[in-house]
Amino acid sequence: PSARGRRGVWRFTAEAGAMAPRSYSVDAPPKSHELYAAAKVIGDRCFDENLGFFKCKDQSAHPSKCIEEGKAVQACVHATLVEIEKKAPAEFRTYAECLESHTLKTEDCRTKQLIFEAAYFSS
Repeated sequence: PSARGRRGVWRFTAEAGAMAPRSYSVDAPPKSHELYAAAKVIGDRCFDENLGFFKCKDQSAHPSKCIEEGKAVQACVHATLVEIEKKAPAEFRTYAECLESHTLKTEDCRTKQLIFEAAYFSS
């Protein structure tokens, strides 16, 4: 059996005896504090996709012209969040929850940010 954790972000699975990472999907998109926590990694990993999207937006003001570029950005962000949850789930969750409880003020969570980044970039 499983029980939802705080805001459904984590669930405890009795069989596994451990916390399971959050899964992201269209039906369960990332929350703002999770995106803030992952921003540095997303900015690095998804730079090319973002650049392509912005170049497209510069060339056309019509929203439908850049759908494919937007999908590429979304796919990159999703893949990056999945990778973060595999490489440093506990550190990421701790940092994201700190941001949530401190109204996204990164300066209040700098220590947790450094711990997350060290865990992520070293694995």
